[in-house]
Amino acid sequence: MLSIARAVIALAALALAGCSTVRPLPVVQNQQLKMPPGTLDKVAVVPFSHRDTLPKYSGEGGVTPDVAAELVTRFVTDALAARGISVIPASDLSTAFSAQGLRSVDLTPHGVAMLASREFGATSILMGEVSRYRERAGEKYGSTTPASVGFNLTLFAAPAGQRVWSSQFDQTQRPLSEDILAGRRYPGGGTRWLSAAELAQWGAESAVETLPAPF
Repeated sequence: MLSIARAVIALAALALAGCSTVRPLPVVQNQQLKMPPGTLDKVAVVPFSHRDTLPKYSGEGGVTPDVAAELVTRFVTDALAARGISVIPASDLSTAFSAQGLRSVDLTPHGVAMLASREFGATSILMGEVSRYRERAGEKYGSTTPASVGFNLTLFAAPAGQRVWSSQFDQTQRPLSEDILAGRRYPGGGTRWLSAAELAQWGAESAVETLPAPF
């Protein structure tokens, strides 16, 4: 019996050692190109768009695609400000577009970058697109279908408009019982089911954290 107990302890130690070296996949995938000095001095956030494939509503008690895009825009804007980055909010860009009879979707990144630089002194612009926004079905401790969110972000230097950074967030919450390492990284440590807004906010903060230090 003693030898069996020792074997069990040894196997448990090996399992724990394996867990200490295995890490879940990164929350976001990002690519950083050559970023000119001062690119993050003043970032103008362009109102995010959404794919036409998004359903009319994100699920029971969910939101429309337009609202989903607005929410992700706000989460990313807040995350930038929390890092100490000077931000020109999307509402200011919308006002500037309207004053000139323009829409951001009708302009190229170069055109938006030139406008943001001229009107606000922006050193870069951030554009985004929401590809998926599905609300969880059920409550936070008893969801039948988890929340699922996907979006991409692209940073362009201003006024030139060259792409200098991009990030993609694509997550459907997984339970601890399915993957303990992946489950524990969620807000709340995987002990509850997140709403789509909570998942999107976590993704926004994770994406912004991959930007280089602004100072």
